[in-house]
Amino acid sequence: MFNLLNVLLPTLCVICSKLGAPLCRSCSKNFQLNFRQIELSEVSGFAISDYSPDAASIINNLKEKGITSLTPSIATFAKAFWPEELKDAILVPIPSSPSNSKKRGFSHTSLIAKALARQLPGLRTRELLRSRAKRLDQVGLSPGQRIENMQGAFRADLRRFHPIGRPLVLVDDVLTSGATMTEAITCLRASGLEVASFFVFARAGELKPSVYKGERDTSTQSKME
Repeated sequence: MFNLLNVLLPTLCVICSKLGAPLCRSCSKNFQLNFRQIELSEVSGFAISDYSPDAASIINNLKEKGITSLTPSIATFAKAFWPEELKDAILVPIPSSPSNSKKRGFSHTSLIAKALARQLPGLRTRELLRSRAKRLDQVGLSPGQRIENMQGAFRADLRRFHPIGRPLVLVDDVLTSGATMTEAITCLRASGLEVASFFVFARAGELKPSVYKGERDTSTQSKME
């Protein structure tokens, strides 16, 4: 439904409001990318931008306004930084809370993962994580509250899943405290799977020592050419 509306209705750029595309060519070219390598629970992952006002506009319009046609732009940004060793990865989207999923009617992380797989044909997607418990929205919670809120939030669904040696990469939109990503890694480990890496579009704030160990942060700023 949302994809059909994105095609049929006139679209304004979510950054500059120019009519024509959800992210116009100029705003896409000038979007500030900032590659950051991050370690959580002994897993090295990466973000490709800061949670700037422009990044927030992209994410909020995707999640809350259903402008799902923004996902190809996110994938295009990610393609420029995607590690060679993860070119044949299985992408595992992190699910939203049951209430948010029901309200939106779609999984934005699944759509991001599928857009990545279209941009990088060696990738595959698989929804191995399911939301298991009711939880609060993470927005507005303290780091400690975020950790408590996410405990036991996921269950693994491994039916007919055979990784065949492919690395697993978790996919989410924004990383703030790291609580959600840490819980997802913990859930898959408890099911006998190892996570090779994780990808998030944007990183917001600073990770707290109580959430992660040994963060590495390597930044590379650029604009899309």
